[in-house]
Amino acid sequence: MPLVILLCGICLAVAAQNRHLPKATFPNFTRSAGDEANLPGSYGLHLTPGLDRPKNAGAQRYDPGEPDLNMAVVRWESNKMPLLIWISPGLQLPDCPASQLKNTRVDQVTEMLQLKEPFADLKQAIGWTPETNDDVAAGIEQWRQFQGEGLFRFAFTDNPLDANICIFFVDAFREGSEAGGIMLGGNTAATVYPIAQARSIKIKQKPVIIELSTLVNSTPQKMTGAAAHEFGHALGIKAHSPYREDIMYVDRVVDQLSAADKATIRWLYHQTPKYVL
Repeated sequence: MPLVILLCGICLAVAAQNRHLPKATFPNFTRSAGDEANLPGSYGLHLTPGLDRPKNAGAQRYDPGEPDLNMAVVRWESNKMPLLIWISPGLQLPDCPASQLKNTRVDQVTEMLQLKEPFADLKQAIGWTPETNDDVAAGIEQWRQFQGEGLFRFAFTDNPLDANICIFFVDAFREGSEAGGIMLGGNTAATVYPIAQARSIKIKQKPVIIELSTLVNSTPQKMTGAAAHEFGHALGIKAHSPYREDIMYVDRVVDQLSAADKATIRWLYHQTPKYVL
């Protein structure tokens, strides 16, 4: 059976150039309701003390597998490319404790997308500005280099119905602080499917949902880094890196992809996955 996966992280930032970000709009669109059953949830989060990579370790990758699936490989298949990304105009999803997001977000947004005006009742998150979406796009663009290597392709869309990945905002996550006062900066929730099921049954796969905190990511640099980290999760790096110098470290302290981040995504997209997004 498919599983709903949630991953979370806190991020800093880096700028990106030559990107085109379409305006987020709300055209009139309709879609008939799907017939998928509710899906069980799992958390898929590593909270490990930060480690320093040994000297001379080079671009040694870390394990990107899904912790709740015995570290199984999860990624997108080539027939889903280009991945389409919709960045909302600052929209905040209904309030929910952080511990319950894994059980609600994917199905909640999927149900909203069945409506004639899916997000008409949503408010904008406090602290969001139109420039925030440029910062988010800059973080996502950090992964563009792998498009030239043929690993995956992605583009932005102004229609959430077309999107494989939808991005929303929140001022601060409810109950979103870990022991020690670390506040949650972002969440990525996804439905993963056993590859045999995805290939044998013609299903409309549910979108990946990213949420970013405008309070935690209060500067352009922080928002850009948060987006880069969460998009790494959306691409299939499910576990966090245990090393502080990697952008996929759970409490990220760097603002650019490391050599190990690059080695990890390259390794991931050369594997035959057990599960797909």
